[in-house]
Amino acid sequence: MSVPYKIVGHRLCPYVQRVVIVMREKGLAFERTDIDLDNKPFWLQDISPGRQVPVFRIGPDDWLFESGAIARYLDRVSGGGLMPDDPLAQARHEAWMGYADGLLSIVARIIYRDADASALSASMTELAERLKTIDERFRPRPYFAGEAFGLVDAVFATLFRYFPVLDAASDAKLEAGLPGALADWWTVVRRRASVTDAVPRTYEAELIRFIAGKESHAGQVLAQLNARRQEGRREQTAWLRR
Repeated sequence: MSVPYKIVGHRLCPYVQRVVIVMREKGLAFERTDIDLDNKPFWLQDISPGRQVPVFRIGPDDWLFESGAIARYLDRVSGGGLMPDDPLAQARHEAWMGYADGLLSIVARIIYRDADASALSASMTELAERLKTIDERFRPRPYFAGEAFGLVDAVFATLFRYFPVLDAASDAKLEAGLPGALADWWTVVRRRASVTDAVPRTYEAELIRFIAGKESHAGQVLAQLNARRQEGRREQTAWLRR
């Protein structure tokens, strides 16, 4: 009996999401184990160099790490279709996926390191400018690969999913300011079953709580927002009990 695919990751991790999206797109059965990255299990070091997630089981005691390698492997062994066949087109998609990872690094800076409103504003402005670059040089028509959803769409989806929560922490509004083609793309992609199924249904609330636990300016703003929401719910519950 074959060992089923298994992914070890974190509930909110964008790199885990892109692998799950691929498996959903391909109809591949898999098991999933989510771990606490602040309290990593001892066994993670046995299957993941650097103790990073995602890590992916492809057979008995046979594990892959690094989300891009896992996603491309799954696409190839399931017949392809999520990457262009042409080598040059494929290389361009690889380059733009690397560009998306650069934007995720800015998101990480916002979550963990931007200590005040000025730093947060600068990072949000940088994200907005880079989104304009995508619109100008790699505009979806209607997907980034043309008529078919591809791996590059999955990668960008994991980035765009942050925007509503980042917007709640800043006066800048990334989602509302998306260029038309990107806004249209996101309207379609965010509702795609593989994309919605890659995160828990409570993703946005969980992400707010996650960031609210950090010492960054965004964390402080979202902690205050979370506290106000909780107080509002308590007041509503008290009113309903009267």
